[in-house]
Amino acid sequence: MKVGDIYQEEIKITPEHIQKFAEFSGDFNPVHFNDDEARAQGFKSRIAHGMISASFFSKIFANTFPGPGTIYLSQTFKFHAPVYVNDSLHYRLEVIAQKEGKPIFTVKTEAFGEDQQLRTSGEAVIRARL
Repeated sequence: MKVGDIYQEEIKITPEHIQKFAEFSGDFNPVHFNDDEARAQGFKSRIAHGMISASFFSKIFANTFPGPGTIYLSQTFKFHAPVYVNDSLHYRLEVIAQKEGKPIFTVKTEAFGEDQQLRTSGEAVIRARL
């Protein structure tokens, strides 16, 4: 892993993700389960929890980029647009800095919808496996 490295992955947000997230988080907000309730809040249909789209950055760091042994040190998030059930998100991670002499990296984290619209963004600080 070095400054300038980019990793990209596609992930589809499924109804099962929403159900499982609600079960372990306790967030059963009706906008995630009922189209009419979501429309009443200004959405076209029910939406995924924002943290579902955000949580896949952790999956990528832990399994692929850079991989097993990676430790999260911090992460910021901004939610730009809703993620709907069955949306496919394009995740793009770019290493933008490294702490001198240490395996600690700052990574720009972004998730885009199929329409190329930014859905979730932020910056992570991670420690790669020693």
